[in-house]
Amino acid sequence: MREVEKLVREVNRLHFTVFHQTLSQFGLGKGQPPILKHLSLNDGCKQSDIAKLEHLTAATVTVMLQTMEKNGLVERRSDEKDLRIMRVYITQKGLEVQKKCDEAIEEMEKKIYEDFSKDEIESFKKLLTKKRDSLKSILEMEEKA
Repeated sequence: MREVEKLVREVNRLHFTVFHQTLSQFGLGKGQPPILKHLSLNDGCKQSDIAKLEHLTAATVTVMLQTMEKNGLVERRSDEKDLRIMRVYITQKGLEVQKKCDEAIEEMEKKIYEDFSKDEIESFKKLLTKKRDSLKSILEMEEKA
């Protein structure tokens, strides 16, 4: 099993590197692409929701959003009903960058999986899903203990 886990770590590391190289052409820092994607689907969400979704501290998200705001990708505004709540909105530039990111990711995925058959992709997906579910189950047991 250790060989399998070593291979999984190596694949994850390589995937992470290729992913960030692909998206760095758009001037996005690490962690910013998922935030843009989330905002493109949930414009005006709470800043705290982004932190929870991305498993980041509130301070980390604040710094990331400040950079994204400075680059014209998002804007933050206080909630009209509750000034303690900060809402985040994607700008037109952010939408354009998000669209380019989606296209680049799609192209990257085509390259990654071009040597896989449809059956291999389905088998791979089933195995990863099984591992994910096992890991979630372990975490749930630990939380209950």
